Amino acid sequence: MTLTLAALVLIAPVCAYIALRVSGRRAWGIVQDGHVSQGAGVYRSVAVPTWKRGSPPFVVRAASFSSLLLGQMVVPGGLAALLGLLLLLESFGKTWREPLLLLGVLILSAPTGLAVGVKLLSAGQAMARRAPGAIASTRLAARWAIRHNLALSAGLALVPFLDPAFEPPQIVLLAFCYGYVAVSLAHALLLRRAARALEAYDAAQEADPAPADPASSASSA
Repeated sequence: MTLTLAALVLIAPVCAYIALRVSGRRAWGIVQDGHVSQGAGVYRSVAVPTWKRGSPPFVVRAASFSSLLLGQMVVPGGLAALLGLLLLLESFGKTWREPLLLLGVLILSAPTGLAVGVKLLSAGQAMARRAPGAIASTRLAARWAIRHNLALSAGLALVPFLDPAFEPPQIVLLAFCYGYVAVSLAHALLLRRAARALEAYDAAQEADPAPADPASSASSA
């Protein structure tokens, strides 16, 4: 059952990531792959640059795939928020012992949480195929994730003090929520690193542009 659930969670982002990488493989251009010596003799030998097909840095690949993985949760997250709202409305006028204040905090955070999911999907696909504006999209997703999770953390911290029905078993729910917050904040930092890596990749290509036809350039040299 666990393996089946993991497969269902992974299949969509894996397929999407592979499709995006294949469609955007040429967007990474040509990058320098070192130098080779050409010419006979010590004084006539010339170091000629060699070139290879570019590919996204590892941190960009990790950020792209994880963004698609986390972003897809916008669908079950939206359904869970709707179910929680119905449950909260049903509880009015009744004496329930469910963690209603905790549920209310999660429901209030749902709109920005769904927005974060959408922005993660946008950033993930932009990074995978090096789309125009990928750096800005990645940084925007990171900002939204950080602000959303900091606000959610503050709201969760108030639950034990403001909920008169708070009981020790609810600590498990709080711990789960804070665990997800920690994962989201760590992912936001990964997005920032990916944005810097994309900037460095662009700067390297601008500083050392590749010839239009590396093979013919090397042969003519």
